[in-house]
Amino acid sequence: MSETTLTREAIVAEGVRLADEGGLGKVSMRRIADALGSGAMSLYRHVPDKDALLRDMTAAVGAEYLYPDELMGAPDWRRRVHAAAEADMRLYLHHPWVLLAHTMPRAAMAPSAISCFNWLVEALVHLTGSVPEAAELSLHVWNHVQGAGIGAVGQLLLAPGSSLEGAGFVADLADNPLVADLPLLRELTEVDRPDLCSAMPLLHAGIEALCDGFAARYAG
Repeated sequence: MSETTLTREAIVAEGVRLADEGGLGKVSMRRIADALGSGAMSLYRHVPDKDALLRDMTAAVGAEYLYPDELMGAPDWRRRVHAAAEADMRLYLHHPWVLLAHTMPRAAMAPSAISCFNWLVEALVHLTGSVPEAAELSLHVWNHVQGAGIGAVGQLLLAPGSSLEGAGFVADLADNPLVADLPLLRELTEVDRPDLCSAMPLLHAGIEALCDGFAARYAG
């Protein structure tokens, strides 16, 4: 790519590609420059530093998983919490590195994240009647989804580029010899519960339990 055709968008897209394939550790200005056929210093005319690149990468992929615009303003806060959780989980399943990026303040402040937080706060105001309390519940939702996300794609964070193996913690118990001496877990392995072994059903079950707690707090 010539100096005249090098763009910020192309740099960000290549950063996302590298992160998707090998994790954030594989993202460097040198690798991006080599892939785009440009000099590394030329990239700095478009992206001032790696922090800015990570912020733009997070914003770019986050913009593909915005919460449903058609539900903005809808009073069914429970349905909206489920919709938000599913959008975030799909983001993490497709781009596991975003889980790590969201721990970095500059990346976490991407426009897509701000928009989604506003959407979720507005949803929960229908329950709480209070913006600060709705914000607290929104953070509880995000914390839950991020924890579920680590459970779903943690292997890819530890070994970027690998494939997800295993059916999940509960399913893998059946092959663990320790379970033979633990009657409760042995009984669990004999029950057909696919919802305990799949990321999305388990996510929604947890979100439903969280929503039940929210509803109980504000009952009446």
